[in-house]
Amino acid sequence: MPRVITSCILALFVLVSQPLWANTQASTARVSGQLELFGLPFNNLKLSDLGEQLKSMGVESYPSYQDGIQSYSLGPEGILGVTDLTVQSNESGYLVQALLSGVVKSSRQRRALGDLLLKKYGTPSSGRLDNGLGDVEWRLKDYTKVSLNNTSVDVSVMYVDERPKVIQSSGRIDVESLSRNY
Repeated sequence: MPRVITSCILALFVLVSQPLWANTQASTARVSGQLELFGLPFNNLKLSDLGEQLKSMGVESYPSYQDGIQSYSLGPEGILGVTDLTVQSNESGYLVQALLSGVVKSSRQRRALGDLLLKKYGTPSSGRLDNGLGDVEWRLKDYTKVSLNNTSVDVSVMYVDERPKVIQSSGRIDVESLSRNY
């Protein structure tokens, strides 16, 4: 009799674990995707490319007095209530991080923002979302991550490229190229 019970439990475990395994693989496939900011791949994103994309959307930067930092207003309504964008780039002009922030009083918009990121990037790498609200982080395979903090009306979404591209000079002078310029 105990063998029959053990066999039934084992069969039940196999039946239940197969859909769970399939869901885990599906969410992993989504998470391994590419981090995007305004439709552009965030990994090795040039500040100039982001600026052109935002300009085409009617978003202009406002003066910044710090090297490598650019700020944008996303309008009074913003995107799901998020109204400010601040980006930081390295010396080579590639984004290191982008911070979307704002005071979002509408819990409906805050939930929608969390649900949008959950749908786009799958199960978070750390933290927990409850109905789109929470403090979570998604880490992607290309050394980028996005963090969402919408546990209060002060909402922030931080995009980070942990290994942004850096242009290095070779130390050699291309004499042929220089002679063509004269």
